[in-house]
Amino acid sequence: MKLLQNNLLSLIALAAMVLVSVVVYSSLPAELPSGFTWSGDIRGTLPTAILAVLTPAIYLSVILIMHFLIRISPRKFSMPNSKHAMHIIVFGVGVMLFFLHISLLLGAGDFEFFARYFSWGMAAFLIIVGNVFGKTERNFFLGLRTPWTLASTANWKATHRLAGKLMVVCGAALAVSTVFWPNMPAMLALTLTPLLIPALYSVYYYWAQEKPQEKATTDEHSTD
Repeated sequence: MKLLQNNLLSLIALAAMVLVSVVVYSSLPAELPSGFTWSGDIRGTLPTAILAVLTPAIYLSVILIMHFLIRISPRKFSMPNSKHAMHIIVFGVGVMLFFLHISLLLGAGDFEFFARYFSWGMAAFLIIVGNVFGKTERNFFLGLRTPWTLASTANWKATHRLAGKLMVVCGAALAVSTVFWPNMPAMLALTLTPLLIPALYSVYYYWAQEKPQEKATTDEHSTD
């Protein structure tokens, strides 16, 4: 019962994927492109019957795995105040996969159609996840798990708050840019920026905020 209650939004996203597959399946060809190169060439194809169920199946697996990982988290990483945030993050993954599902089923090999819808999915993911990313507590399976964030609660909070803000900004920029010019390299850059900058910031935070405190504590003990 808790699985249903905690993942209601995610299950709605899953149901939307299944509904799309059911509604459009009869009008689709026997095979569809399953991916594209950066230059827009079709990388390969899959039978439509497989592609219609593949994305929903992947997302159902994500929901179940995340639910399981949250339940078995060790006491040190039990995340008592951020389980809701975790469920929203899973929902954000579902929204992204929903747009990917549409881009593959309805694109019919049109790379611009695929790039546009996939970029909108990534934009939605960044905005949804960014609004709760800074509320996540240290855990053993999700987040920016650098040595410095894992060693310090303060570093984890500061780093993930920055990452959350950058996700929202980059997600909004990606949504707007996709309206006028769907571009996969731009999508990649705007998706990676909220991860790379905070990862570097975690190092900066340690040297600027925590290293001096460690040194002061060491000097104090040496004096004693």
